[in-house]
Amino acid sequence: MKKIKNNFICFGAVHHDYVFELKNDLIKYRTNPVKHIESYGGVAHNVARIISNHENVSFFSLMTDKETINYLKKYKIHFHPLNKKIEKRYYGVLVNKYKKFELGIANTDAYENYTKITSLKFINKNIVLDLNFSEKFIQSVVNQNFKKNHITICGTSLFKIHKVKKIIEKINCLILNKEELYTLTKIRNIKKSIKKIINLNPYINIIVSNADKKTYGYEAPIFISCKPPKIKAINENGAGDVMSGTYIYYKSQEHKMNNALSLAVAAGTLYAKSKNTKININHKSIKKINNYIVCKFEKYNAFKKN
Repeated sequence: MKKIKNNFICFGAVHHDYVFELKNDLIKYRTNPVKHIESYGGVAHNVARIISNHENVSFFSLMTDKETINYLKKYKIHFHPLNKKIEKRYYGVLVNKYKKFELGIANTDAYENYTKITSLKFINKNIVLDLNFSEKFIQSVVNQNFKKNHITICGTSLFKIHKVKKIIEKINCLILNKEELYTLTKIRNIKKSIKKIINLNPYINIIVSNADKKTYGYEAPIFISCKPPKIKAINENGAGDVMSGTYIYYKSQEHKMNNALSLAVAAGTLYAKSKNTKININHKSIKKINNYIVCKFEKYNAFKKN
């Protein structure tokens, strides 16, 4: 058993993100001038950074350089390397001149190729995993810890969501976007998709985001939708992770799901409308936006098992 003092333990990706913003309309098969912004990314990292605004976090990932380790330390994120060799990995995104997403590219095979299984057992911790590591490694962490810890898994890509299929009954909280949900269930309807997951695990807490439209939350016996205010989105890349990290933290503080989700949607909205790509979201700023979030409750009957 590994002794960790911190309440939150994150497993997943930390690497450089490169955002390329087109200065003009995209011209295919030609060189296009861009503005370039570099920051740290990875779903688990982004979630850890949000939680670290409130308390220390332990972070397990592949070995990285001293600069990244010092950066994490600065934000009270205690880094635990799973291996000794530094593996190159990065994510790039192309946005148009209106800052709308055009294309994402990921060189993250290093995570997928890590299949070593070690003893990583904890007690009474909030364990958060993204889906960048191999299915074998993710299943190992969950299988070792689901009985005595709270397990949250954050969707990472519709190409990686299959990794949760065999462990759904062992997950306490699953946070996805709409397309990840549809890919997981093979049903292109949010309510019917959620119902399929509930039939496998009636005790699961599910959060499903639908971009700038509604975000849905289920935790028996409550189903809720939260609609953000209309904004001019400036910084959409990473807003979903900000929402996830905020929800995970407030839910851990014994907030009811509807309150935690409303604050989380507010945090994602605040981030999306901000010119600053650094993840600095505080409770006071979230509360201001939260007044404009519209949440509606729906009856549980629709989700009862057949």
